[in-house]
Amino acid sequence: MRLAIGDVHGRPFWKNYIGEDCAEFFFVGDYFDTHDGAMNFKKQYENFAGICGAARENSRIKLCIGNHDYHYLRGIRDERYSGFQHGHAEKIRRALEANIDLLNVVYVSGDFLVSHAGVTNHFMRSLGLSEPKEINDAFHRDRTILRFNGEDMYGDDVTQSPIWIRPASLCTDPLDGYSQIAGHTPVRKISEFEIHGGKNKIVFIDTYDTESIYRF
Repeated sequence: MRLAIGDVHGRPFWKNYIGEDCAEFFFVGDYFDTHDGAMNFKKQYENFAGICGAARENSRIKLCIGNHDYHYLRGIRDERYSGFQHGHAEKIRRALEANIDLLNVVYVSGDFLVSHAGVTNHFMRSLGLSEPKEINDAFHRDRTILRFNGEDMYGDDVTQSPIWIRPASLCTDPLDGYSQIAGHTPVRKISEFEIHGGKNKIVFIDTYDTESIYRF
């Protein structure tokens, strides 16, 4: 069994599950920024440190990067999304850069692909990539490949990157041959949609104000 953990935004609910006997644990990103007034910066920062510490001690724990992490990275200063913490940006940037070796865009586990928002065939073709794992190398060479491209102000366009694409667009052009697990867009409850003629599925797990956990 494997376990995917939805957007945490500083929340420590993952600690209730990380001790389970699972082959792999996947965090889909968005470790920072919150609309919860009780979730102050100190709690977000300490929570991210705890997640990274757990990942360094246990190689089964895999961390995706989300858009609410991406906009703090070095070289991405011209992108600011909702919830950006201007007063703490430099400290968040240092924390992310210190752990950039842990952060990837996508993970492949069996026939499942795990990312923050999802991967389209269009995005793969735009970079000339043939395998989803190649996205990680492309990102670590050039971080700008994940920028918000502005085709749609909400990110609802197949051209968007795996940290920005929205469910409707993802479902129209999901990467061939894979089921996918994604967060990013809040849903009332974990939602599954059949794709590729029912051979695969897309699972959206960002339930936002509840504990977002999906076992597969």
